Amino acid sequence: MSIKIIKAGVLTTLQDGGRSGWRSMGIGSGGTMDIFAMSVANYLAGNDEGNAAIEINFPAPEILFQQDAIISLTGADFLATINERALPIWRTLLVKKDSVLKFKQPVQGTKLYLAVHGGLQAENWLGSCSTHLKVGAGGYLGRALQKDDTINFNKTHFSCNENKILSWHVSQHELDKIYLPQNNIRCIKSTEWDLMNEVSKQNIISNDFIISNQSDRMGYRLNSKPLLLQQSTELISSAVDTGTVQLLPDGNCIVLMADHQTTGGYPRIASVIKTDLPKLAQIKSGQSFNFIIVSLSEAEDALLAMQQTLHEIKNASHLNIKKYL
Repeated sequence: MSIKIIKAGVLTTLQDGGRSGWRSMGIGSGGTMDIFAMSVANYLAGNDEGNAAIEINFPAPEILFQQDAIISLTGADFLATINERALPIWRTLLVKKDSVLKFKQPVQGTKLYLAVHGGLQAENWLGSCSTHLKVGAGGYLGRALQKDDTINFNKTHFSCNENKILSWHVSQHELDKIYLPQNNIRCIKSTEWDLMNEVSKQNIISNDFIISNQSDRMGYRLNSKPLLLQQSTELISSAVDTGTVQLLPDGNCIVLMADHQTTGGYPRIASVIKTDLPKLAQIKSGQSFNFIIVSLSEAEDALLAMQQTLHEIKNASHLNIKKYL
């Protein structure tokens, strides 16, 4: 059986961890904007992290469950309801057939993830079910979900008698380690850092950076006091990655996000550490943050700590889910 989109949202797509091994062909990894939230959504639903989940922006879709399901909602808080009953996020939820999931208003964050036990059937393109919008491949017909689209479950043997909120949840302490302090985004110096003049090197850590409303899944454009190079420089296009901070000709920056290109010719002055990409993905346009420069070893330690947290959540969630299967 399946879920059905009964009201379309804005850029609702199927995503997973992204595709790898195709950069030499000019195809980036794509995938989820908030890897922590999507991974935890899958764990809470009893899946492994590789399963496709639905990435939801606001305005959000309305979704009809045509089959009993175990689900979870993580990431942004959009005041979710099931049959008009409030639902919490970061928990495991039992949903009865013919129930309708709605989202009232955005409270915090920008990206919400819906995972279903057993996973959702999606088109695999180049080793990933993530939706590649420019190519029109992967996910659901390579596009955002629309009204009347139906997405089948990989497993349909689960049944329940009522909608129920299970007691297991991710603690606020664990979430705070990833998402707080919200306005501090850690990064490491990148290849062209030293092309900036000394004043700009100081300004990058003292400026407030505001996310522009021109931002999207390809990159977050930032407005701030202009950063300047020591002298005008032309660069050969070089490899970039999610989190690469490029300095644009107008003195503003762009942080490359999930759907970024594989190469770029603008100076790569910094790179947001992997652990803080989920936090950055959840900052709204118009909000500000500061860059904090850290060492490579600090970035590695932070990544290991996040991976340990994910491992613990996965083990605990899977033990919890077994009681209901």
